[in-house]
Formats: sequence, C-alpha cells, structure tokens
Amino acid sequence: MNIAMHNVCVKNKHGPVPGVHDEDVRLFSTPDTVIAVDSPIKLRILELAASGPVPFDLIVERTQKAKSTISVHLRDLERSGLITSLPDPHDNRKRTITLSSNAIGRLTNTDRDVKVTVHHHYGAGGDLPFSDDDIVSFFRYCVLTFRTQAMVMGINIDPVLGRTGEQVGKVLAPRVAGDTVEDVVKKMGVFWQAHGLGAITLAGTDPLTLEVRGCFECEELPVTGHGACVFDIGILTAIFSSHLNCPVTVVEERCYSSGDDRCIFVITPRPISG
Repeated sequence: MNIAMHNVCVKNKHGPVPGVHDEDVRLFSTPDTVIAVDSPIKLRILELAASGPVPFDLIVERTQKAKSTISVHLRDLERSGLITSLPDPHDNRKRTITLSSNAIGRLTNTDRDVKVTVHHHYGAGGDLPFSDDDIVSFFRYCVLTFRTQAMVMGINIDPVLGRTGEQVGKVLAPRVAGDTVEDVVKKMGVFWQAHGLGAITLAGTDPLTLEVRGCFECEELPVTGHGACVFDIGILTAIFSSHLNCPVTVVEERCYSSGDDRCIFVITPRPISG
C-alpha cells in the first residue's frame, strides 16, 4: 500500500497496514532518480509528510525522537529530494515539511512464499486459463500472472496500481455520473458486468459501502491474509471524489485475497485541508 494510504490508516487508528512490514525497503521516485529507503524513522517522516505540510514539532512528537535526531534525518531526506522544508506560513520561526517525491513500491518478502495456482472461473476450463474468443478471460489471466510473478519476486507496486486506478477512475467518473449514490452505483454495476469486472452493488449508505463479487483484480489471486485491491481503491477514490465533490478515503474491509468470499469497500468523505 502506498505511503498516503498507510498514513490514512495510522490517523484513523486502523493499525498497521496488512502486508506492510518495517523491514520492507520502500522505493521513491524524484524528478532525477529512484531512491530506496529502509530507515524506520525516515519512513515515518515520509508517512507524516504524505498527507500535506506537517510541522517540524509534530514530527518530533509523533516519532518520539529528539529534535536533533529528526533534524539530521530531515536534512538527509531534503538533500535526497524526497521532502521540501519551508517556513510555516503562520510562524516564520518554524518549519513545515512537505513530500516532494512519489512512493512507487516496496521490496518485500511478505508474499514470496504464497502458493500460486491458476483458477478457471472465467477461463476455458480444463488446462486452459482463457479461450481464444474471450478477451476478458485473457486479460484477467494477464493481470493475475503479472501480480503473482511480482509477489514471488518480492516486488510490490501498490502505489503504481493505486495511481493507475485513479487515472482510470477519472475517465470512468463522467460515464457513471448520477444524481444520487444509488444512480452512480447502478451505472457502475452495469459497466462492471458488461466488461467482466465482477458484480458491484450498494451494501450501505451510512457509511457508503460497496460490495464486489467476482472481483477481477483479486478473486484469483493467492490468499495472502491481506487485501489486494489497490487498483479498485484508486478507481473508487476518483469516482466518488467526483460524485461527492470532495476528497474521499476508501478502505477495503474484506477481500478475496484475505480469504473472504467477496470484497467490501467503505468510502468516507475526507475534510479538505487548509
């Protein structure tokens, strides 16, 4: 899961993100290079900065480290181009820290030992994962193979999948726009079914909750014990941010990859900072 998503979980007290561990090496992209970060303190600083400008004093408070220690880490991060330090607009004697890089993935051992099996829910049956005349099953197989091969190689690209999902969601948002949440989800359901993405329904409105059965992203993935629908989260974030006209947080509470028989997404409006 990307740094921004991890920070949301920390602030909402959902606990550590499933599948994310301190020993993972996180990868960040700057305009000039890709940088690997494995320092727990530096990663915590980057997590805090991901949600917007964060005061220096708050970083000290949240990390429970000495000001001198945090200053050294901030200097290293700024020299690397991962953060930017600026005067606090309300008090020039203080500094605020802003993320100036993008999280692009992790090197991790978390899911390397999962048992990879190819199912045929949408394939041709027998020994064939897809049939020649079924483009949907072919692309589902391609996505499945890509995700599982990345797992066994120790590569996690959740941030890339999430950003990709958001871009796709921005294109889909006008196509599924409606006057009410019910209208939007109904149009999404028609689109999802037509393109073999699964069956999506409205499970609740307070909070806004969606249920997906036959999820194209994760139904055939190995059971890892944690959610895997980062691409879907990106799509839902874009669609409902557009519909509600405000940023939203999307949390996956159930997932086929967690061992559940469906995916459940809870969507809540997020206050606009500033």
